[in-house]
Amino acid sequence: MDNPATHLELTMIHEAMVLEYSGRYLALVEWPRATGRFVRAGDSLGHGGGPGLMTTVSNLLAFFGLVVTLLIVWRQSWPARLRLFVAQSLLLAALASTIGVLAQRRGLLLVAAVFVVVKGWVIPRVLARIGSGAPVRPVAPGRSSGITLLGAGALVVAAYVIMLPVTAAAELPTERAIPLAFAMALIGLLLCVTGRDALGHILGFLVFENGIFGLAILATYGLPGIVEAGVFLDVLVIVLIMEAVVVQVRREHDSIDVDHLRELRG
Repeated sequence: MDNPATHLELTMIHEAMVLEYSGRYLALVEWPRATGRFVRAGDSLGHGGGPGLMTTVSNLLAFFGLVVTLLIVWRQSWPARLRLFVAQSLLLAALASTIGVLAQRRGLLLVAAVFVVVKGWVIPRVLARIGSGAPVRPVAPGRSSGITLLGAGALVVAAYVIMLPVTAAAELPTERAIPLAFAMALIGLLLCVTGRDALGHILGFLVFENGIFGLAILATYGLPGIVEAGVFLDVLVIVLIMEAVVVQVRREHDSIDVDHLRELRG
């Protein structure tokens, strides 16, 4: 068909030229036009056109992070929870790296690397030492976590409702993922409240901190480097202090179960 945006004769000349070739020669003729379309499509993704590459990737990684957070609530085994925490931390590090590349914030790449070291290696090793002396609970995964999981689902809905004015006013490619990160933080607080032992409380605090980190990355594209470094150092020091406290409590009372410790009061 003739292109109405161009002159009729020019369109006929172009079509006649195309009809003269076939096979690889036709591919060479069409190659410049296809390349132009590909470049324009890439530009539209990189600059927020349509759904946008940053929007798609941030939504996907934040969604996976929320799913892992819900799995942490569901699982009752401490080693499984620890592995899921590492997976959540790696997803958030990937989120920071992606935003750093697409938003031209190279400092976020360093933040992501430090986050992997602290949250993906150092803190899990400390948590593994804390839980090494804890008895294995004879509870099947998901057996007694139904109510807590239902509460976590309610917090996801609440996060969307609370963040609705923020996402409506924001004009960021990552705005749709902000409620997901906020839901992670709320679920971390839920784990702190409903934890049956000191390990659950520590894990809840770390999940909450991960949610706050994701929220900061999505809403502000990262805090200043000195602030991020201070937060990482504070979290590491807190976890080390918690390790000393938990070891001392276990040594004196032979348990870190909340119900057992509550019986020791007065």
